[in-house]
Formats: sequence, structure tokens, C-alpha cells
Amino acid sequence: MLQRRLDVARGIGRNHFGLEIAGRKIGYCYVRKNGCSSFKKMFLECSPHRAELQAEERPIDFMRRHHRLKSADLRGCDHLIFVYRDPVQRTLSMFRNKFIARSGAEDIHQSFERTIGKPVERATFRDFVTGYLSRDFSTLDRHVLPQRTHLQRALYTDVLPVSEIYAGMCRILGPAVAARYFLRPANSTFHVPHREVSAAADRPIRDLVALHDQEGCMPDDASLLPDDLASQLRARYAMDYEIIAAMQDTARSA
Repeated sequence: MLQRRLDVARGIGRNHFGLEIAGRKIGYCYVRKNGCSSFKKMFLECSPHRAELQAEERPIDFMRRHHRLKSADLRGCDHLIFVYRDPVQRTLSMFRNKFIARSGAEDIHQSFERTIGKPVERATFRDFVTGYLSRDFSTLDRHVLPQRTHLQRALYTDVLPVSEIYAGMCRILGPAVAARYFLRPANSTFHVPHREVSAAADRPIRDLVALHDQEGCMPDDASLLPDDLASQLRARYAMDYEIIAAMQDTARSA
């Protein structure tokens, strides 16, 4: 009980949502950049409260009003879903989406500039990794929090890598519903092509934005991620690698 109260005080695992589909209660652990756009679309369209969606209301706020699960509710779920992603790949996806495509990025840009003391457009991906991400996670934007901090002390029945989300949701919801929401990623930058960009990690973000806006592409992983930055990211998100490995081991032994 003491540990659970500490978790609540720290905000750990607060974003769990429930939805009944075809007579089965689906619980979902919301983690940004882990297929969450597809889940938000499903909640909005399948919710019995969808007529109450307010003008300009964000999907996540609608879900918090109508579908949030308390800790005691998690045991009652037929499926409790956690979608995970390789932490380095998750960071690259977030950076492309929030800093190059600038999608819904106002909060994280303000956090970055307040923390680093440099305008986003003049900063680099290296600044983001070595400067911003080196600070205490409690002071940073929620998009960069480790996946581990989103979990509750609960039994997750369905632990899915984001690359296998469609196959996993087919097993849970059936092919028809899964195809409607999970066959193709809903993220707006998923289909933007990536190409080699020399020294992309050290180029001002304004140059990467210009490349996206003018040529419709973004730097590929190798361009953004020299070995030193890859090592720093793996170390920074060590807790995620540990929990993912533990869950994979549990799934293999089940």
C-alpha cells in the first residue's frame, strides 16, 4: 500500500484506459510514441460517450474524462495491453515528429528552451541527447519519460512490440476491428521518407526542418545517430531495456 501511494504521488502509471468491445473489457496503458494515435482513434470512435466529445477537445482529454481506469479496475480487464518500443527508436521517432515535423510540439519546445537556454531552431539533435535528456526526468517533457514510468504494478496480459501491434490486436479484437485501427500507423510522420543527411546530428534543427518542408524527407537513423549518441541513449534508457527484456522472457516462458 505504501508503494502504491508513492507511485500515485509520482504520477506513475496514471494513464490507463478501459473500453468494452464485443463484450470484452480492454485495458490499455497509454505511452506516447508507442502506437498511441491508433489507440486514441479507436477510443474516440468506439466510445459509448463519443457524442460528448467537445469542440477542440484533445482525444487524450476525452479519454481521461470517460475512460480512465483506477488501479483497482485493472484486474477486471479481459486484456490489459502494454505496447513497447525500442527506446532509441522511440526517441528518434519523437524527435522527428516534435522537432522536425513540429507536430503538437509547443510544450516540448518550451521545455527544451527553458532547460537548455537555446532556441530550438539553433539547437541540434546532439544538444537534445547530451543536454536535454541528461537532466532529471522529473524536469523534462512527458514525451521523453521512460516507458517504465507509465506502468502500474499489474499483470499485463498482452505485451506487444509496436512492430507487431496489428498482429497482436488481431488476436485480441479480431481481424476486422484490428484492421480498422492498427493495420497502418496513424502517426502523421510515419510515411515521410528518410535519407542519408551528412552530419545530421550536428546540424541546426532549422536545417532539418527546411529539408522536411522543402523536400518532404527527414534524416535516416544512421545520419542522426552516430555511435556515441546511440550509446548515451541506451544508457539513459537502461530501465526500459531491462523491463522490456524481463517482459519478453516472461512471454517466452508462458
